[in-house]
Amino acid sequence: MLATDARVRMFLERSSIVQVATLSPKNRPFVTPLWFVLHDGAVYITSGYESWAGRNVQQHGEVALLFVADRGAHADQVLRVRGTATCHRGFPPLGVLWRVAMKYYLSPRVLVVELRNARKWRLRKRYYGQVKGGAGYLRVIPGACEFLQRP
Repeated sequence: MLATDARVRMFLERSSIVQVATLSPKNRPFVTPLWFVLHDGAVYITSGYESWAGRNVQQHGEVALLFVADRGAHADQVLRVRGTATCHRGFPPLGVLWRVAMKYYLSPRVLVVELRNARKWRLRKRYYGQVKGGAGYLRVIPGACEFLQRP
């Protein structure tokens, strides 16, 4: 199954978090949950350039992505996507930033929560300020996709 398949795209639209599985330079597995968006056939994942995931991708570009639909049907399934990732310094393209803003900050469902927690924005800014190496992102070109049953 391919990432362009309608069933895959619908599943991804219902997912908020991706579990990114990478290999460390010593070939040890590492999994971390991160935000993501789709743009021009690629999966863009927000992560610092020198984060664990970022450093791992710089050494080993092959990744596995696990998605769970958190809205709607398919609660019994996981989508596994294998792909090739690259790590980039700085901010992603403007179209990607727009999608991240709409998905995680400005959608009606999320905006209510953001406004309720406005007094905590300072903490978030401090948290992101700790990221070593500054802003960065992963760009994953999806390969094989498959649906798995959740245990």
